[in-house]
Amino acid sequence: MALGNRGRGRWEQIQDSLRNNEQGHVLQFFEQLGEEERLELLQQVEKVDYVALRREVLRLWRPSGAGFIFKPASCTQLASTPAEKEHWRRAEELGRTAIASGHVAVITVAGGQATRLGFDHSKGMFPITPVKGKSLFQLFAEKIHAWERRCGRDIFWLILSSPTNHRETCDFFSKNGNFGLRQVHIFPQGVLPSLDRDGRLILEKKNAVAMHPDGHGGLLEALGRSGLLPMLRENGVEHLSYFQVDNPLAMPIDPAFIGFHIQQQSQFSSRCVVKKYAAEKVGVFVESDGRLRVVEYMDLSAECSCAQDASGRLRFGWANVAIHLFSLDFLEPFCHDCGWQVLPFHLSQKKIPYLNGAGHLVRPVEANGFKLERFIFDLLPRAERALLLEGRREEMFSPVKNAAGLDSVETSQRDQVRQFAEWLSKGRVDLSRDDSGLPPFFLEISPLFADTMEEFLQKWAEMPIKPAVGANFYLE
Repeated sequence: MALGNRGRGRWEQIQDSLRNNEQGHVLQFFEQLGEEERLELLQQVEKVDYVALRREVLRLWRPSGAGFIFKPASCTQLASTPAEKEHWRRAEELGRTAIASGHVAVITVAGGQATRLGFDHSKGMFPITPVKGKSLFQLFAEKIHAWERRCGRDIFWLILSSPTNHRETCDFFSKNGNFGLRQVHIFPQGVLPSLDRDGRLILEKKNAVAMHPDGHGGLLEALGRSGLLPMLRENGVEHLSYFQVDNPLAMPIDPAFIGFHIQQQSQFSSRCVVKKYAAEKVGVFVESDGRLRVVEYMDLSAECSCAQDASGRLRFGWANVAIHLFSLDFLEPFCHDCGWQVLPFHLSQKKIPYLNGAGHLVRPVEANGFKLERFIFDLLPRAERALLLEGRREEMFSPVKNAAGLDSVETSQRDQVRQFAEWLSKGRVDLSRDDSGLPPFFLEISPLFADTMEEFLQKWAEMPIKPAVGANFYLE
């Protein structure tokens, strides 16, 4: 496709703008490009507000202002007294009613690649269960399908992909028949350009600047663009249950959480767990100006991280595990008319491949630039009514982020096995376990059999002949 006279005039304007805003280096290989490649570069740059993004990079990289003042967040804690247990029971009953009525849909953020795990595919495709090696996507599909069988109705599952893995994710679900689900809807998030320390665009090819997904806060713009919101409305959905794909212990459908959310007419609700230790690298919930917020761990001073209350608990110890509930009435306005722009940008240093002056691709060994992202939890202060609900880490949080060490495949699989072993022990199975509760072999219980200990104990007790439990035990 030739640029044509009109296209050339438009290009001249963009060229002038690039040079006037310290982005002229983007044009350094322009004369070497064919017409198609020039048009590709033109169309890509035209969509980028590089002036505003450069301003954001310089502001965040060279901050001049002070942060906001905050105090420990209020949290509805786990039940310990009979009255509290009854309160939780009533909340769970309310949540079950809402689920059975079709008022709850599930949304999963799954835009990441599993390259850090040595798996060059969408992270949701990564095999994670300890015996069968089911993918994260299959595991969550089974958890959702279990609720569909209980309710006798379909549950809408929305999956946020990225431009990098959207096609592969769609193909994976198609190949596997959506794992038995009928309402799977996959839609891609947007992208933003990567920039160097001076806020300049980074060329990754002679005709393309480096781009990256716009963060889980990009869910808002992507959801508005997807056209899925009217479909949810038409089908009576009132609440969206949100989690991230890298946490195999996450419960896509959590009736107690949903019940508390509805009871308190919350617009934005979050689950939290107690931090393992003061320096754990997790964001924490705080309160500022009467609103809930999340402060990232790198923004929390050492003094605040280690501060304790009179009982010896961390004052800022409610860890964000990226499990949320949104009222659709609250969320929807932020999905249209640039409403997502209320979310601030966050800056992260990255190693970004770039073209050098000779046109050769360089893969840096140290961070050489930035990625700007928006985070969904920054919507919390916009909620007039918000809820923070405690959960047990061993039941809901064991992310898969690293190939080894903390939050790795090994630690997550062990946590899954530890959970299943606890269920079996409560079911009076004689199972040797070490001091951490881990048995000497792997075992697995499918969500299609049970996805909570209470359901497992009921079904296990009803089995007239119980299978022997040994190495690679699997129950479905």
